[in-house]
Amino acid sequence: MPYTHFFSNMVAVVEHAARHGGYLFLFLISIVEAIPFIGAFVPGHTAVIVSGFLAKIGVFNLWVVMALASAGAILGDMIGFYLGRKYGMSLADKLMPYFFIRAEHIEKARAMVGKHTGKALIIGRFNPITRPLMPFIVGSSHSKIARFWIFNIIGGIMWATSSVLLGYVLGLGYHTAAGYLGRLVVAAVIAVILIVWGYRFVNMRFHIFKKYELFALGLNILSLWMLAKTIEDAWAAKSFMANFDIAVNIFMANHVTPFLAAISAVIGIVGGTVATGGLGILSGVVLAFNKKWRTASLFTLSTGSTGIILGMMKEFFMRARPVNALQHLTDPSFPSGHSGLAAAFFVILAYVLAPHIKNLAKREWMIVGCVLAIIIIGLSRVALNVHWSSDVIAGWSLGVFCATGSILFVRYAGALIAKKS
Repeated sequence: MPYTHFFSNMVAVVEHAARHGGYLFLFLISIVEAIPFIGAFVPGHTAVIVSGFLAKIGVFNLWVVMALASAGAILGDMIGFYLGRKYGMSLADKLMPYFFIRAEHIEKARAMVGKHTGKALIIGRFNPITRPLMPFIVGSSHSKIARFWIFNIIGGIMWATSSVLLGYVLGLGYHTAAGYLGRLVVAAVIAVILIVWGYRFVNMRFHIFKKYELFALGLNILSLWMLAKTIEDAWAAKSFMANFDIAVNIFMANHVTPFLAAISAVIGIVGGTVATGGLGILSGVVLAFNKKWRTASLFTLSTGSTGIILGMMKEFFMRARPVNALQHLTDPSFPSGHSGLAAAFFVILAYVLAPHIKNLAKREWMIVGCVLAIIIIGLSRVALNVHWSSDVIAGWSLGVFCATGSILFVRYAGALIAKKS
């Protein structure tokens, strides 16, 4: 199939880029991740763990990865130490408001240094909050340089080696798990772990997510898993949903009356890609004009990203539509654009409107209405047999994933902007 060759070529390009630029990137991010204040925003630890995983699957050399990560960690700590030695805590007091560093973070690091400098440098490296602060504070306390270098080297090597080996161990189970679950699903599981870790990491440092946004995180994870399953099914030589798709198609062909078909056609127009996608972008423009930037970003990012990915996936898979469709459509079938953009628009609509509806019953009915709109628009495409059921499931999953991802991203970006302004 054409998309199989395309995917193989894409993987080859990514692997080539990783082999030739990955080592330099790993070295640089290991340095920056340890620099005080700036390092709080750099996912260096994640990158080092991923490099170990890539070493196991043959992209990187394990020993080179451990050496570069260790050297980068040691060099980054050295920069932090000499910054602290030269500028002292006055620099920390000036920069704290701009980098989400709270006074208790500084006090926690200083308490560790006060008890034992060596242990503070080693143990502090394994804590995401104190990691970029500890060398700076040790330097500001005017500790002996020779003592710093001994524990800096020990801590850097221990941290880098253990992180790389953690990724390597994950890689050991990758091929086995991929044999049972599929490579894409395993990749989705890894992505889920990173998403959850990122959510916890950001909230632990910045405390910006509200309780109900934990529900958005759960939907984001669930939709990503469903999307991975449907995409992998579309790739597979033997589709696990093929029988289900055919059974639903035959059922609709035998039971959908002309009246139901007419209703489904109207729903397809009212809830079509132009309607929901256009409403999403228009809402974003109007809200931006009224300077409601956060809400405008939610609608624009959610519907815009969903529309772009939908187009790419349709061209990538080129799945044919059912031959017994009640409407003649020529564009590819997988995934359903109606389902994807409806999910992207109505999830954001429910998220935006819910906090403003004080009456609990009205709020619940509004949310139920949005959910029903998503379901009905998707089912209308199956009722007309213009889509396979797996097309609709993939569309729903993609739309929900983009919408909930937009909610979490905009919340984080908004907090950063508000803090700096």
